[in-house]
Amino acid sequence: MKGGNHRWSNDRGAISGAVTAVMLLLIISSTLSIVMSIYVPAWGEADEADHMRTTLEQFYSLRENIDAQVLRDSPVTASTKITLGLVPNALFGMSQTTGRVVSNPFNGSLAVYNSTDSSDVYARCRGNVTFTSQNSYQSQQTYVYEQGAVLVASGGQAAMRAPPHFGIAKDSAGNLSVSLLFVSLGGDFQSTAGTDNIVLETKKSSSDHNIYEGADWDLGKDLSINMSTPYTAAWVKYFNDTLGRPTSGLVSPANYNIATGSGWVRLDIFSVRRLDIAIAIIEVRIR
Repeated sequence: MKGGNHRWSNDRGAISGAVTAVMLLLIISSTLSIVMSIYVPAWGEADEADHMRTTLEQFYSLRENIDAQVLRDSPVTASTKITLGLVPNALFGMSQTTGRVVSNPFNGSLAVYNSTDSSDVYARCRGNVTFTSQNSYQSQQTYVYEQGAVLVASGGQAAMRAPPHFGIAKDSAGNLSVSLLFVSLGGDFQSTAGTDNIVLETKKSSSDHNIYEGADWDLGKDLSINMSTPYTAAWVKYFNDTLGRPTSGLVSPANYNIATGSGWVRLDIFSVRRLDIAIAIIEVRIR
C-alpha cells in the first residue's frame, strides 16, 4: 500500500510539473507577443524618427559646408557625413532600415533671364542631392538639397526647411533690387544605398558674380526666375511668403507674379533696377 501511494505521489508531481511548464510557456509566449506587437514597433518608430532627425541635421551641415566654400571662395574639399540607415536588432529580429543617397548633376534646372527677351540670360544652374529613406515603421521621407535650399518631402507633400539665398528690397522711391546666390552641382551621377555612413565631398570649382545696374536698368527690367523641380508647392510657398510679407512693400501682381505647372515654377519680378547675382559650381562626390 505504501508503494502504491508513492507511485500516485510521483504521478501527481509529474502532472503538476507539466502544467507549470505549459503555464510558463504561455506566459513567455504572451510576453513576447506583447513585446513584438507593441514595444518593438514603438522602438523601431523611435529609432527611425531619430535617424530622420539626424538626416535633416546632416543636410543642414551639407548646406553650411557649401555656403562656407562659396562665401570664403575656398578651394578646400569639405566632407559631410550622411547616415544611410540603421543596423538590424538581432535580439528581436527587427528589420534593418536602409536609405539611398543620389547626387544628380543633371536633375532640376534654374535660369534667370530678361522676361521680354529670353535669350538675355543672367544665370543658369542645375543639380541636386537627395536622400530617400526605406523605413519600416515611419512614413518614407526624402531630403533634398537643390539651388542652395534644403527641402523635406513625405506623403506627396514637401516643405522647405532651409531657404535659398534670395533677397528682394524696395526703396522709398519704389525701386526694386534683387540679390541671388544659386548653387549648381557638378560631378558624375552617383547613387549608393545601404546602412553605412557615407561621405559627401564637395569642392568649389568656379563661381561667377555680377551686378547689373545703371544705364538701361534705370528704366527697370522685368526678370524671370524659371526652375524645374518636383517640389513646386514648396517653392511657390517660399516665394509667396518671402515676397508677400507686409514689411516687403511688394504687391502681386503689380510687383511680381508666380506661375506654376507640372514640375516647374516661374517667378516674374517687374521693374527691377538692380540685380546682384552669383552662381557657384560645386563638384560633388560620394565616398
